[in-house]
Amino acid sequence: MGSVIEFNDTLKIKEDEFPGELAEGEVYSFHLNDRRIFHLHPVRVFLVKEIERKWDYVGHVYIIEQTINAMDNTTSGRFIVSKLYTREYVEIVNRNEPPNGKGYVK
Repeated sequence: MGSVIEFNDTLKIKEDEFPGELAEGEVYSFHLNDRRIFHLHPVRVFLVKEIERKWDYVGHVYIIEQTINAMDNTTSGRFIVSKLYTREYVEIVNRNEPPNGKGYVK
């Protein structure tokens, strides 16, 4: 038996667990079901808010801490916001970057 390690370049957080108003340079926490490994600072990770199973891109973050709990099958950590997208840019990214049919459009 073996295991596959996949590095994620996207931190996708469900709407009801997403931090409130974000600010560049601020630190926030996350907690996800399942095990994931994210690229660590100084590599950027995309931040996505999941709304009704659709992806709404928010900006870039740096993962500064992560913990994988094998017993609970969860991943948690902290990130710092490095860049927030404008609403105009979000509309473009949401149409072009998510998996097919997953882009959030208002």
